Amino acid sequence: MLDTNTYLVYDSDSLDAVVIDVGGDPSEVLDWVRRLDLRVHAVLATHGHFDHVLGAGAVRRALGVPLYMHRDDVQVAEETLSWYSRAFGGDVGKLEVDYALAGDCTLRFGSLELHVIHTTGHTPGSVSIYVPDLQALFSGDTLFAGTVGRTDLPGGSERALAESIRKIFRTLPLDTYVHPGHGPSTTLRRELRANPFVEDALAEGAGAQDLEKP
Repeated sequence: MLDTNTYLVYDSDSLDAVVIDVGGDPSEVLDWVRRLDLRVHAVLATHGHFDHVLGAGAVRRALGVPLYMHRDDVQVAEETLSWYSRAFGGDVGKLEVDYALAGDCTLRFGSLELHVIHTTGHTPGSVSIYVPDLQALFSGDTLFAGTVGRTDLPGGSERALAESIRKIFRTLPLDTYVHPGHGPSTTLRRELRANPFVEDALAEGAGAQDLEKP
């Protein structure tokens, strides 16, 4: 409905895999899991808005794997799924979160290592997921190509989002690939050069001048 990107992240040797942000019909994700014979260990949500979790419960049940979400967005998911149900009809059911994350953490699933970065601002429990072996960041609705996530929805904070942008740029290499929750992929280096919201956020924080300019 909102053109949410769903990501299937896997190791082509071990076939260990995770699914990130199942925002709608899970059938295509499940089909790819079967076609590639992947061993999915978990479903992860970058945040609780319905367009990122609508199909998460179905994938969780179909594959028998746990769902991970930041604890500050569990209620966000309940509220937005309830709104979706009222607006479009049908009972989407209660979303069962198996592991409620807190702050930054590292998750390991077989050969996969994921660094979960709490990037609040779009929602209180928004996270971005960095995969070191891929040098890739799955940024949810925190950072997009050319823009950043909106902060005018309940729980949003422009100041917190700016701090999260600074956190990302001061933590990760500039050549990191960024795969957002909507729209095309990009890199941190490209966003440093061409994203005015990133420029403004970095200008607000001390030490922004230490970042390498392309």
